[in-house]
Amino acid sequence: MTADKVIKSNVIYTGKGNEIISGGVAVRGNEIIAVGGDSEMEKFIGENTEVYEYRDKLVMPGLIDNHVHVTMGAMMHDNDLNLEGTRSAEECVEMVRDFLEKHPDTSLLVASGWMVSAWDKPVLPRKELLDEVSRDIPICLSTADGWYCWVNSKALEIFGYTKESITKEREVYVKKDENGELTGMLYHMGSDPVFFMLLNIDGTLAKRMLKHSLGIYSSFGLTSAGDVSNELEIEKEPKGFKLYREMEKAGELDVRMFVYPSIGKTGDFTEAKELMKEYSDGYVVMPGLKAYGDGVIDAHTGVLNEPYLDDPDDPEMNATPIFTQEALSDIITRANGEGFPVRIHCTGDGGVRMALNAFEASVKANGRHGLRNGIEHVELVEDEDYPRFAELDVMANKQPAHYYLCTEKFMLDALGQRRWFRSQPLKSLYDAGAKVSLSTDFPIVEINPFHNMYVAVTRLDLEGNEIGADINEKIDIFQALEGYTYMGAYAMGLEDRLGSLEAGKLADIAVIDGRIFDEPSEKLLERKALLTMMDGRVVYKAE
Repeated sequence: MTADKVIKSNVIYTGKGNEIISGGVAVRGNEIIAVGGDSEMEKFIGENTEVYEYRDKLVMPGLIDNHVHVTMGAMMHDNDLNLEGTRSAEECVEMVRDFLEKHPDTSLLVASGWMVSAWDKPVLPRKELLDEVSRDIPICLSTADGWYCWVNSKALEIFGYTKESITKEREVYVKKDENGELTGMLYHMGSDPVFFMLLNIDGTLAKRMLKHSLGIYSSFGLTSAGDVSNELEIEKEPKGFKLYREMEKAGELDVRMFVYPSIGKTGDFTEAKELMKEYSDGYVVMPGLKAYGDGVIDAHTGVLNEPYLDDPDDPEMNATPIFTQEALSDIITRANGEGFPVRIHCTGDGGVRMALNAFEASVKANGRHGLRNGIEHVELVEDEDYPRFAELDVMANKQPAHYYLCTEKFMLDALGQRRWFRSQPLKSLYDAGAKVSLSTDFPIVEINPFHNMYVAVTRLDLEGNEIGADINEKIDIFQALEGYTYMGAYAMGLEDRLGSLEAGKLADIAVIDGRIFDEPSEKLLERKALLTMMDGRVVYKAE
């Protein structure tokens, strides 16, 4: 039996431990049929076999970014106006005004690039400034990192956001002022509807944005994405599912989508069961559910075991968890009992402990079920909680590049030296026996997996500077590669089909423009894909 394609290299990372071999990978249809030395490959090469020679370039399993916000990120990759380098809200407004004057047929405006921290006066802007430009078309201006979106009143109207509809719980994500009025500032999950507003207004534009964005994934060797929900409430019709499936049917989806809708709060899994049944195969699969345990430490919404330290008027300041411990334990136990793995967003050590307590309650009620439960972010952990990850079979789904998002002074003021030094752990999780996957949380940081690996193996920012927390929390390059391959597949319960180069597995393969595993760490900052294969199809090839 000959192969359709054979990829040859002197440097093949199989994803099985630290194994590096010289030889090739043979592909027939959408499966790997052999991995071995040059002599073994010869029997698979026939008259019509495509042979790719890559010599000293690394061949490896397709990369898996296990935690992204796909549709929100699509707007970062493809929008109308670049606001990078602006120094004030007024400058942004003038750029918007100028754009609309030059493009009078614009039905909506999406732009990105501004950062309040780069402004001369770092004060978050309000909707009224954009309303002066237009009250008739929606305007949505995202920060460069995707954390904030500044919108006008028309956009709020389309989203259905009013001061009455935004409960106190959702004020964390849709900002109100002291009078209860919406400011036009959306935070993280509050801005998620922007893409779907595009879809409703101009479906062609939305699909173009998504296809362009996923092409960038492919250029880095990414073949799978874990698209995790930003919603607090259960989604009867998660917005991205149908769009991804439409693209799959049209032959336009070049990245596997593993979608995690919100668990909601009711404990009713009727809709989730139907969704899991409908999205159980192909390129769009629902492996489980997503829950929120807390917010983020830099916004003081991450739940801590001890108070924040930077409010002299409130020495007991802490965040309010999304669920009580009883409610979280109950809904996780019920979800696991119905066969749903759950991934819980938790940043603070208090939130992490609550999540572990909930998973422990589930194990007591349901037994060892083998579901791939996980905690997302895990930015602060107390010593006694590290071993519980392995004891309870709970994955830590980490984003190393989050490490450089917050300044040392900010974190020192908020947490104090002891907690700041212990923040963003990596090696401690490995040492405690936890299974760890790596991801970006794109668009919170860029989708580039090699920049993320660089931070993981150096504990430096992208300019090579130490940040201040424990530099000994760095991991080695093989742990980083495993976190982006086998552990990404394991997190989704698909390690028997993805995550390593083995006969019988799906042909998701990346070829990288360097060796990676024995190069200086700084070389990771330059790396990109030469070829990306998903399901046996070449979806990207460098020119």
